[in-house]
Amino acid sequence: MARFVSIDIGNDAVKGYLGDLENKIYIPNVIADLKDRDIVEMEKEPLNALHVEITSSALKIKNGSFAVGKLASKYPNNDELTPEQDKSESDQPIVLLLTTLAYDAISKFKEEDGIIEATYYLSTGLPLDETKKGKAKEFRKKLKTAQHEVKFLKTPNFENKIVRIKFEQVIVNTEGFAAYVDLTTNDNGSTKNEELLGKTILINDIGGLSTDSAIITKDAEVDNEYSDGIKKGVSTYLDNIIKRVYSTHKYTIKSRRSLVEIITNQDSEEQYHIWVDGNRVSIKGIVDDELSILAKEEYKLIKELWRNVPDTRLAYQIGGGSVVLKPYLTELNQADKNYPLRFVSAEESVWMIARAYFKILMMYADSKGISINEAAAASE
Repeated sequence: MARFVSIDIGNDAVKGYLGDLENKIYIPNVIADLKDRDIVEMEKEPLNALHVEITSSALKIKNGSFAVGKLASKYPNNDELTPEQDKSESDQPIVLLLTTLAYDAISKFKEEDGIIEATYYLSTGLPLDETKKGKAKEFRKKLKTAQHEVKFLKTPNFENKIVRIKFEQVIVNTEGFAAYVDLTTNDNGSTKNEELLGKTILINDIGGLSTDSAIITKDAEVDNEYSDGIKKGVSTYLDNIIKRVYSTHKYTIKSRRSLVEIITNQDSEEQYHIWVDGNRVSIKGIVDDELSILAKEEYKLIKELWRNVPDTRLAYQIGGGSVVLKPYLTELNQADKNYPLRFVSAEESVWMIARAYFKILMMYADSKGISINEAAAASE
């Protein structure tokens, strides 16, 4: 039987629900070309040492060996996505997606003759500007029709295991509309936040590399004319902060993720602070400089959308970028239009798109009379 999964290939990380809404996976969106690696002692957790060879006709490079996620971040030649790359045309999202599913398949499908055959129903998505350009259809076809094989190389417990992946069905959603589904649907499919129904709302998804601005009409449809996306997100500004902190304090913040943790730390002693030679040093001035520039860009976008669609009632700010920009956007808004802006919690902003994809998959299964629970039990 097939297994049901939803995968949100975010600019910062892959977030997924595997089999049900209880079972989450999070893998940083970093890969590095890596044929072999020297090991003193193998890592304890497979997730911390994903080292794979992938053969797939969905990739431009049909066969390659990669470190993925946490392992890749340790290599200087690693790749994080950049703003000019479309998710639907880059190899990196597919490498992440196939690695995630292969990791899941090892414990969920039987091995025969040294090979694990794994079949999935997949719900995933693309940014609004890419679905607007009609990229969803070819992305779906690329995944559904290709042959995919993942061989684990030097990964603890998984070494030399081979997983062949095929897709029974692939649903490619629009990221912004998916957020609306999550805001208005409980995990069991019943309605929540009824006050949002029948109203025009804006969902501004501020990601690492781009911002998706989906206007959802009162008929619960995406406004094709005015919904838009810009290739601006928080990553470039985080990178600038990292460079400036190094240049000023000779202190290296290892990754964008580490910086976000410094900015959003709940402990006021630690928030906006680094420790240099054992001394506590504030980086708030540098952070404020950079993030207030992006906040102005984002606020300009919100104003433009409100001007174009004046009957918009509410604007939700979601995505990892919204968490770090919240104080700056709130201040700009209070000094200007005082729009009804809503923010979701840091946890929600990370998981809501992946959770929406799973809810959409459950709706699809329901409409086809397929039981997700039976499918999950049969694949175990």
